Amino acid sequence: MAAISIFFSQLLISAAFTTVYGGGIGFSTTLIHRDSPLSPIRNQSLSHYDRLNNAIRRSISRADALFQRATALTGNSIESSISPGGGEYVMSVSLGTPPVPYVAIADTGSDPAWTQCLPCKQCYSQSEPVFDPKKSSSFSPVPCTSDSCTSVSDTTCGDQQSCDYSFVYGDQTYSKGELATDTITIGSTSVNMVIGCGHESGGGFGTTSGVIGLAGGDMSIVTQMSKKSSVSRKFSYCLPSVSSQGSGKINFGEDAVVSGSGVVSTPLGPSTMYQITLEAISVGNERHAVGKAVAENNMIIDSGTTLTYIPKDMHNGVVSSMAKIIGSKRVNDPGNFFTLCYSPDSDDVNIPSVTAHFAGGANVELPKENMFITVADGVSCLMFTAMTESDPFGIWGNIAQANFLIGYDLEQKSLSFKPTACA
Repeated sequence: MAAISIFFSQLLISAAFTTVYGGGIGFSTTLIHRDSPLSPIRNQSLSHYDRLNNAIRRSISRADALFQRATALTGNSIESSISPGGGEYVMSVSLGTPPVPYVAIADTGSDPAWTQCLPCKQCYSQSEPVFDPKKSSSFSPVPCTSDSCTSVSDTTCGDQQSCDYSFVYGDQTYSKGELATDTITIGSTSVNMVIGCGHESGGGFGTTSGVIGLAGGDMSIVTQMSKKSSVSRKFSYCLPSVSSQGSGKINFGEDAVVSGSGVVSTPLGPSTMYQITLEAISVGNERHAVGKAVAENNMIIDSGTTLTYIPKDMHNGVVSSMAKIIGSKRVNDPGNFFTLCYSPDSDDVNIPSVTAHFAGGANVELPKENMFITVADGVSCLMFTAMTESDPFGIWGNIAQANFLIGYDLEQKSLSFKPTACA
């Protein structure tokens, strides 16, 4: 998602760099919701409710793709990657030597990073010029005999012995091209790493330049930065609430450490999909536990999914407890999707205290803004939805994550939450 040069300047100026005593390096850059007034792909013609409903539809599509991916991983079929086009946030880096601004979808569900490249056989329209690898002195194609090529799925050996990739995502969006190494710069830190140079691409990527893969695999920029520099294998982000007009931050290395008062931590599972274990949700004095049949690592945390998906029995219990306490007359969701809606203008509305209990004693208290969103005039709905029996796990979505500093420590395999004003 490239943008006008003024926008790029704002993003790049906001990138910060620090060196921590003891040799650790940390840096941060801006993270922007795709519907924010600061976003280069915001559709100005849509109303607030139109944008919200579009986000909900993207969330449903992304959740379906995540479930399909997990089923493919545990079965005998070929894995179909989720679509980064469903992602909700964009971030900025620079690519090449000299560095060229590169604003793309930040995706915790995929790796490696890729951008559209010249020559274009078939490229979608982006706001800034397409990256020209011939103008980068640090660009180097990856040979098909290299370990980097064999470590990425969906690669073949091209006519020039190049490592050609073909990423076709769950919703048929795609990127095809060659793997290469080039320099990615965030703040004052530059790392030479494997990226995708896409000569054919299309689908729901808006006017972005491509995708920045933040999953836990070997080709994630988080992992590659750690292997090729002294940056620790950690990242964190802070997402503003859906009603905020501001931007958030994404942090790497030592800047990603989440510490201080109010921090709670839970183990991360072994998958690159960032699994965590939800044990129960308390509404007031009533506790709704996950059923005994549900295994550990029963949730993934995903910044690209808007809604939160929890087991059906738990969802029904949470809705029942909330309905008793809220007191206000329930109203119907105009979209006929959400189970619990009420009129936010009622005088008798009483939103109960809610706590999510994760493994390891990580108790996360959820304010109203992390649970209820006004979806139409006079209608506010609970942004939790019930899983189906076939869904392999739940999803902790980005509305529930807003105004928490959330840290991913891939070295210690832990995930941390800290209440924070993110905007």
